[in-house]
Amino acid sequence: MMLNVLAWLLFPFLSFASDTPLAHSPLDEELINRDHYSLSYNEKHEVANWVAYSLDHYKLQNCVQRKNSFRIDPLITTGSASPTDYINSNYDRGHLLPAGDMKFDKSAMRDTFVMSNMTPQPAKFNRGRWSNLETLIRAWALKYKKIWIVTGPVLTEKLPTIGNANRVSIPTDYYKAILREDNEGYKGIGFLMNVEVPFNETEAYAVSINKIEELSGVDFFPFLNDQVEEEIEDNRNFVDWDFKANFNYLPCSI
Repeated sequence: MMLNVLAWLLFPFLSFASDTPLAHSPLDEELINRDHYSLSYNEKHEVANWVAYSLDHYKLQNCVQRKNSFRIDPLITTGSASPTDYINSNYDRGHLLPAGDMKFDKSAMRDTFVMSNMTPQPAKFNRGRWSNLETLIRAWALKYKKIWIVTGPVLTEKLPTIGNANRVSIPTDYYKAILREDNEGYKGIGFLMNVEVPFNETEAYAVSINKIEELSGVDFFPFLNDQVEEEIEDNRNFVDWDFKANFNYLPCSI
C-alpha cells in the first residue's frame, strides 16, 4: 500500500475545493482538487494515477447536455497532455471521471473535459464495457444513496505512447475501487478491466480492492480502521451489490 488517496473521506461534508490534505505519495504526482473531484497527475505518463469523487442522488440529475470541450488542464503546473496528442492516434479521449456523472451542473460537466481526466482508450472499450460499468455505478448511487469511487489506469514501465509532444502512455488495464456505507457498516468492491479481454458479464471483472492495490500501488480508503479496511478490501462479495440495478437520470430540479 503505497499511496493514501482518500483522506477527504474522513470529512465527507467538506468540498473538494477546500484545503483538505491528501497523504504523501511516492508516485510521480501532482495533486489537484476541484469542486467535485480530486486527482493525482503523473507527469511521466501524462495521465492521472487516479481520480476520486463521490456520487449521490443530487449529482444524478439530468440538467446539462454534454459538450466536448476537451482542453489542456490549466492547473497542472508541469503541463498536461493536449487534445492534439490524440490526433490520428485511433484512440478515444477516455474519461476517468465520466461526464455522465456530472450532468447536474454546467461547470461540473466542463471540469470533466480537462486532459488530466483523459487516457487513450480503444473506442470499443471506452464506449462498450467501460461505459457499461459507469452506468452500473450510477445505478448503485441511486440505490445506495451515496458511493465513493476511485478510478484510474494501471501504470507500468515501457507502455506505448501517443503524441509527439507529450508522449501520453497507453494503459492496458483500468480499475475502479468503490465504497459505500449502510447500517451494517462499510461495503467495498473493485473492478479490473483489460482493454483487450471482453467478458459477457460485468461481474466477471470484479476483484478485491486489495488486488487493485497490489497492481496500482494505490492505498484506497485509508481512513478505515485497519481491521475493517482489510476485511472490506480482501473480498469481492457480490451479495452486497445489486448487479441487476437499473439506471435512469433523475429529472432536473435546479
